[in-house]
Amino acid sequence: MTGSSLTTIQQNCIYSIKAGEEPLSADIGIIRGKKNTLLFDVGNGEKARSLLQNALSTDSFPSSIIIVLSHFHPDHIGNLSYFNAPETTIFQGENTYKYTNCGKIVTRDLYLEDGNRYHLFPLPSSHAKGSLGLEINEEYAFLGDATYASRKNGIVVYNAQILLEEIKTLNALKARYFLLSHQEQFVQEKQSVLEQLQEIYSHRKKDRPYIEL
Repeated sequence: MTGSSLTTIQQNCIYSIKAGEEPLSADIGIIRGKKNTLLFDVGNGEKARSLLQNALSTDSFPSSIIIVLSHFHPDHIGNLSYFNAPETTIFQGENTYKYTNCGKIVTRDLYLEDGNRYHLFPLPSSHAKGSLGLEINEEYAFLGDATYASRKNGIVVYNAQILLEEIKTLNALKARYFLLSHQEQFVQEKQSVLEQLQEIYSHRKKDRPYIEL
């Protein structure tokens, strides 16, 4: 992949296309399987679309595509129509399906095998209801924006109960590394991410459903 637009996460297996601005576009995960290429999110806008199409046009990746969408925000699903061929399989949460109207809804842990072991899992998130994560070979986990806060009445907040559920879900994963979209450091140690979330949760106040930042 030397000289390409792809960043190597794990040699000969996991790659990414970096998030961009104007228009906002999320990081895109590209995973080489034995029979399929799996995309985690598809980004948004012409630049992200062109980079992804160029990567997929090479012989390096199988032409059959599986897409996993982390959540429904446009920077993660905006380019979906360009990669949603009839033979493409799409997985997403129920809320995301309301925006895509295509593919399969994931409501519980789902395991797939294709030279890699894929674990798709619903991920509680204050940022976007119905988020979905992807664990690969029990080593890496794509989380999209699920660890981020939301805004309520102009204030940045976490839902305390949802955050607790999210911490429990992430703690149960076997993956050592978490991949967080829009972060300068895309790949982060699981323990570091959990410590950050636990620190936020420690600021909850009794009888207050939200943690304000």
